[in-house]
Amino acid sequence: MEANRREFALMAGAALAVVGTEGAGTAFAAPGPAAYPPDAWHQRMKRIVHVNFNERDPETFDVGTWVDYLASCQAQMTYLSGTNVVAFYPTALPDLPVSAWLKGRDVFGECVAAAKARGIRVMGRFSIDIAKSQLADTHPDWFCRTQDGALVRRSLVGSPDDPSASSEFAPTCQFSDYYTTFVPALFDEVLSRYPIDGIYSNGWPSPDAVVCYCPICRTIGDPHSRAYEDAFLKRAVELWSRYDALVKKHDARLIFTGNLGGGFRGGTLDLSALAATAPWFMADNQGRGGIGAPAWDASQQTRIGKAIVGNSGDRPVTNITAGYEIAGDIRWRNVTGNAVEVRSRIHQTLAAGGVVHYHWLGFQQGFIEDRRWQRVGREVLAWQAANDRHFHNRRSIASVALVVSQRGNRLYDPPAGTDTLDAVQGMYQLLTEARIPFDVVLDRDLTATTLSRYQTLVLPNIALMGDAQAAAVTAFAKAGGSVLATFETGLYDEAGRPRDDFALGALFGMRRAGKRESFGQAATPSQPRFPGSSAIQRIERRHPILAGFEETDWIQGSSCRVPITIEGPPLLTHVAQYPWYPTEGVYSRQPHTDQPTIAVREAGGARLVYLAADVEAGYWRSGAADLGDLVTNALRWLAPAPPITVRGPGLVEVFGWETEPGYALHLVNHTSPGFRASAARALSPLGPQAVRMTLPPDQGGPKPIRQATLLRAGQPLPLRQEGAVVEFTVPSLDEYEVVALEV
Repeated sequence: MEANRREFALMAGAALAVVGTEGAGTAFAAPGPAAYPPDAWHQRMKRIVHVNFNERDPETFDVGTWVDYLASCQAQMTYLSGTNVVAFYPTALPDLPVSAWLKGRDVFGECVAAAKARGIRVMGRFSIDIAKSQLADTHPDWFCRTQDGALVRRSLVGSPDDPSASSEFAPTCQFSDYYTTFVPALFDEVLSRYPIDGIYSNGWPSPDAVVCYCPICRTIGDPHSRAYEDAFLKRAVELWSRYDALVKKHDARLIFTGNLGGGFRGGTLDLSALAATAPWFMADNQGRGGIGAPAWDASQQTRIGKAIVGNSGDRPVTNITAGYEIAGDIRWRNVTGNAVEVRSRIHQTLAAGGVVHYHWLGFQQGFIEDRRWQRVGREVLAWQAANDRHFHNRRSIASVALVVSQRGNRLYDPPAGTDTLDAVQGMYQLLTEARIPFDVVLDRDLTATTLSRYQTLVLPNIALMGDAQAAAVTAFAKAGGSVLATFETGLYDEAGRPRDDFALGALFGMRRAGKRESFGQAATPSQPRFPGSSAIQRIERRHPILAGFEETDWIQGSSCRVPITIEGPPLLTHVAQYPWYPTEGVYSRQPHTDQPTIAVREAGGARLVYLAADVEAGYWRSGAADLGDLVTNALRWLAPAPPITVRGPGLVEVFGWETEPGYALHLVNHTSPGFRASAARALSPLGPQAVRMTLPPDQGGPKPIRQATLLRAGQPLPLRQEGAVVEFTVPSLDEYEVVALEV
């Protein structure tokens, strides 16, 4: 099946020709931002139901049963497997394998007709990132290669003899002729035969460059290098433009989009050029990550997607929720998942302003063998459809912006034993625990226009910061905006080069007094990563952000810090780490220093706080009470009058939106022993939640609320309104509630 060494060597000639005409050396114009009509179907969709086909599905596939389920969920769109891996229709392309169980049927065509008859839009789904390995016999140049020339094994997990490991499929190289000749021919064939609404490419381009050592890629360079990643991105943009033009050639109303993936971490590629043209952003995480992932993972995925497309609401963000089981690193992709976790992910997507994409794999497995997954989709999506008008948001009511730096995750070198995401994860948890509504903003969008929408800016170790960004933050503060920054924020420029001093030093009235201190160790085969022992902070004088610490002069510190000097007397000072054992040695050798660990200022209407240690990151790693209380106090001091306050028991994520009919408050319950685990099997029902909302200013003054409804409970809600202030009590909170306020 695989090319031998002589054949592999002979591939180089043809490969070089492809690079010369189609690959990284080809000049192209990056597409500009796309404008889609706001009333286009793909801009107003809220419910996608998607059943992936496997090769054996045609044997038992019942189109009526399939489409009846989609209709019961009030699905507005579905992805339909074409596909390039194995066709579910009778193709005329000689290099496209057909399902051995198709036996003359056209399952794809039957499904298109059935969906269209029910008013359900259809996007043809293809996975061009992978193909049958058998094609390497005739097209050895199509596939990614290891350094020794072998095909890359796509599904190898764990032990080589693990039954889930397979050589049946292999990744394709996007620099090859497969992408420039075969894929367009495939798209042309499908678009010519079937009245679909567009084409979606799963698995491509993805936020990470593929590692490939095929002859083409060897001419580009080391697949781990920045030069290779730049070439990979350039090629992806060129192909995307080509595919989009191909689709629109068939019908200008059709759309093309790919899998942009993404999360807070991001990847090796900056997909902003593609995200600018995509009709929607797909967040493809399906379920929680490894052990220790937070319950609000789906909220995060939706938030970062909205940040990538600009938080302006001009394009939707779709977020996949799998109906099958995902628990940590393990997936049971043909067995129904934990219903509480699955529902929670759908609720989070809706609350964060996203589009639900409910997902299952296999007709036989999902409609004959295990049908439990269907109930969740049918119940939640049908409910959402009945209340659809309240999910079309105009803008967020949040006054706090949490900054995330995917670029920093690529370029910043964190202290040993820590992770680049520790800071933003910790700050996200603290904002959620404090029930402070917030938006996520990318560091690239630190501009006057973006910042003008907020009153408080949170910079959790945003180490990389350009001069223009620093100027925008400074101008924001001079205009009365409050800022919280931590650790190495602004100590590197936008390319990751160290600065001599903080980019925001003058704003906070501080200077760097030395290199960062950290004493951690990276993971080894015998022990996990360790961030280093934590320091202590001494209270030198009292301040509102030290509320609750009245009975102590010492509070917990974190593992890493930047030595600083500040203007004026210190509030907290540094007490260095000291031995844990023996007990005779557990005392500080220097219990009192003049080294400040915090800078606190008020300038005009702005309040400013800088924490020299990675306090929020330390909280994420440890859950230490003092660290959490210090940051929470700082957040509340910086934002003393948020537009939404919710008081009551439990761990609740709060979202507020101005909607087409008026306003909506979303409350997502995360109260569970498994909120930092792999999945939640149950959520603790909560008692009354007292809410106070200050409605955004409106021309002519605040409009009276004429009707308030608890959408999940399906009952009216009494409220009190005085001017722009609305107060009410949600009597109880089970998993999720939406308060719809109509004006």
